[in-house]
Amino acid sequence: MAAIRFETYGWNARIGAGFDESGVVRVSDAVARTWAERYEGSTVLIGYDTRRDSRRLAEVAGQVLSAHGLVAVVSDAVCPTPALGWAVAHDPSCVGGLMITASRRPYTYGGIRVRQADGGPVSALFARTVDQRIEAVPTAARGPISHADLVSAYLNHIERETDTELVSRAGLKVVLDPLYGAGCGYAQRLLERIGCEVVVAHGQPVPDFRGLHPHAGEPWVDECERLVMVQHADMGIVLNGDCSRNAIIDETGRLVSPHDIAPLVLEHIVRQRGSYGRVVATAASSVRIERQAERLDCDFTRVPVGFDSIYREFQDGDVILGTEEMGGICIPQHMPERDGLLGSVMLTEYVAGAGEGVRALVQQCEAEIGAMEYMARDIRLDFGQSQRLGNLLPGLNPPEVLGEQPVMVTHPSGLRVELADGSWVLLRLASSGAGARAAASALLLWAQGAARS
Repeated sequence: MAAIRFETYGWNARIGAGFDESGVVRVSDAVARTWAERYEGSTVLIGYDTRRDSRRLAEVAGQVLSAHGLVAVVSDAVCPTPALGWAVAHDPSCVGGLMITASRRPYTYGGIRVRQADGGPVSALFARTVDQRIEAVPTAARGPISHADLVSAYLNHIERETDTELVSRAGLKVVLDPLYGAGCGYAQRLLERIGCEVVVAHGQPVPDFRGLHPHAGEPWVDECERLVMVQHADMGIVLNGDCSRNAIIDETGRLVSPHDIAPLVLEHIVRQRGSYGRVVATAASSVRIERQAERLDCDFTRVPVGFDSIYREFQDGDVILGTEEMGGICIPQHMPERDGLLGSVMLTEYVAGAGEGVRALVQQCEAEIGAMEYMARDIRLDFGQSQRLGNLLPGLNPPEVLGEQPVMVTHPSGLRVELADGSWVLLRLASSGAGARAAASALLLWAQGAARS
């Protein structure tokens, strides 16, 4: 049997080379035993994306969960991950949810994501417990399952929370690209219901994504960029494979940096929606969100890389926005997880209310907080190199970087060095997911347009 490593984000593997029915059964069995020992008789909701065999595997997972005395309810259709999380959080009988998806990974991958009772990510303790309980041989035990609509109530909630009159008056034309993923149909329906004219690309579920990588970033957003210009649209929206993240294309057909999106959303929820509180971002996130929080009189907290680090900050109840370096945005008042559909609707509402195009809003934000650049580079290391670097990083305290003396050196996710003008460098080890390889990611951000070699 293939080795399985279950982490806080879940489990990914190549289809046919680790991800198969046997693997799904083994992980589902370990999850089921972890829940059932304390919450037998509780409900578990199961969703799935558009990948090959996702529905069948979701039903198999449900049958395994049911065999442990849990009530397994499988989505009656393809289900975005945020919709599953929202359904879990709003069912008082529910102990958690299980999603068959590999999110933004290529179609050659499959995976499992697990959500706890509030719709948020599982804890590190839960992940370790599940990982230790994964058996080498899959169980043959199966139980009954039922099916239900896990999406409609979620879409209705977002619509109710949106100023549909404002959006309708603006008459926005939006190009939508769900990249053949779980947003197909749902995102178009939602945008039309709040008052947008919608042009759709890659809008039908396709198991192999026709070769597209379901990642909301370059070069996979090219078709949306093209259509925005051809259709003279106000903006474009691209959703990743399970709708946990999104990308925005401005009216000129250019991709907006994910590091610009969070400051725009924060401006919207503070200025237009009247929310005030704390902002949380990872150590690898652009300083733009920190400066925007300061500008808007919001407290700011920087945490180690990983959404579970952001999630832990939500327990204090004062966080209004959480964001990470990949562009995922979470509004805890809605649900303590990233939601690309909600983020897209919020940006649409912001554009409608501001009476300005996306490009102008980005430029206005830059004028307020400063012009900055962000660069990330992955370096592939072998196992021995990654071990040596991992041992070395916690003890590093460089006296000089780029010819200047650091004003702060921290080790929240490796080594993070800050300079006097706000520039910073982060060097960290990033797990490959399977645990067999590691990459050192050198992430650099220059503040105030400072050019450095």
